[in-house]
Amino acid sequence: MSLTEAQQFFANYRDAFNRLDGDAVADLWHASSGIADTSNEAGRLTWWPDDAPMRANHRALCELYRHNGYHHAEFDIVDHLPLGAQHSFNRLHWTLKRADGSVLQQFHTAYHLMRTSSGPKVLLATAYEEDVREMKRHARH
Repeated sequence: MSLTEAQQFFANYRDAFNRLDGDAVADLWHASSGIADTSNEAGRLTWWPDDAPMRANHRALCELYRHNGYHHAEFDIVDHLPLGAQHSFNRLHWTLKRADGSVLQQFHTAYHLMRTSSGPKVLLATAYEEDVREMKRHARH
């Protein structure tokens, strides 16, 4: 998978988050996919064997962002490694901002993308810096 294709995928991914549309975000994940959260000592892997729990996760994340004043995200692809024609590994730096331009969070996340008949999808993400727990503590309800 080329860097150009990955760049377009992540622009679409960012745009889905910028709309806080959990279903649009979920549409960019493979139906069987997962996230490895290494931001804490447990370093747990959550694997979604089908669409429903994965979709619920992305809806909840968008709601958490909404309650924390999320307005938009910016990203840079820091590393891109093609893994043959159908896959790539990508490490991104994300900056999440509020409407006033202040930074909500900055972090890196890694993604294994897989090309499908409907375009690239996230097969596995490794979250190793984003602090979702901190956002949950400070969410405005």
